[in-house]
Amino acid sequence: MNWDAIGAVGEIFGAAGVIATLVYLAAEIRLGNRNAEAASFKNTLALAISSFHEMSEGQNGEVVMNGLLNYDELKGREKLIFDNAMISWFTVISSALFAKERDLLDQEGTENLSYILRTRLFPYDGIHSWWSESKGMFRPDARRWFEQEMSKADKPSDFYGIKSGI
Repeated sequence: MNWDAIGAVGEIFGAAGVIATLVYLAAEIRLGNRNAEAASFKNTLALAISSFHEMSEGQNGEVVMNGLLNYDELKGREKLIFDNAMISWFTVISSALFAKERDLLDQEGTENLSYILRTRLFPYDGIHSWWSESKGMFRPDARRWFEQEMSKADKPSDFYGIKSGI
């Protein structure tokens, strides 16, 4: 065997090694992306649960219900509680939208959040009053998404059964 043949065999093994390395790196990147997506979903879910828990705990639950019905009638501490609860919840969703934009959250995750908003919050007039005063603190793309989802809400629905007292 001459040196040219040995060199050619070495180049073949070298090329095979490069290809194997690229396949391995692609698999690792894909795994890393799946792990990042799972972590983002887990984080969004934990924040959403925490936010909903805060909204319903103790006096906050009554204030949130009153705010959903008529935000404009809230005063002082009640307005602060409602505002804080809504900012918290809308920020969680804005973060989820940002994660989806970066392919860290899938479409299903944002569709689930959209469903929660359309059925639990957006049918109530108070949330629309709050939104008109507060939307400026959210990114333009998030504002568009929230307003699109608000337009899809079934306004007559009453998930919490609180409209009958109006």
